[in-house]
Amino acid sequence: MNVGFKRNVSLLMAMVMCLALGGWALAAELPTANDMQPDGSVTIQWVNTTSILTTLSFDGSRGTCGARVLGKPGTDYITATIVLARKNSDGSLTPVKTWSDLSATGDMLIFDGTYYVTTGYTYRLTITATVYRDGIGEVVSGYFKAYSS
Repeated sequence: MNVGFKRNVSLLMAMVMCLALGGWALAAELPTANDMQPDGSVTIQWVNTTSILTTLSFDGSRGTCGARVLGKPGTDYITATIVLARKNSDGSLTPVKTWSDLSATGDMLIFDGTYYVTTGYTYRLTITATVYRDGIGEVVSGYFKAYSS
């Protein structure tokens, strides 16, 4: 065989291998379909936690607050603090109610609460939880905002 032909085939094979390996490396860095949200954002992947859900609604001045933290299988327990805060005209938040020392054994913490507020403000309900699994605590948080008219 011609030496030039062998060299060209070797170069072509090396390029194909580099492209194939480069494609694998790129694919490993891209989010999977489970991570991608409809708006194109990527969700956080926790070690101990599956999901956090926080809800807040108002019927006049009566606020209905809810939260759920779901740990991954094998979760030992979950602790949490929940804060309802009012948004001020300057954008700062003033806590109006705190539920602390919340806990649940197992992989799910559920919270339901009611609190009466001053209407005409936006409120934010924030949960900060620690999910314990295999002796390791993972701190996670989430929030929801709503307007009380």
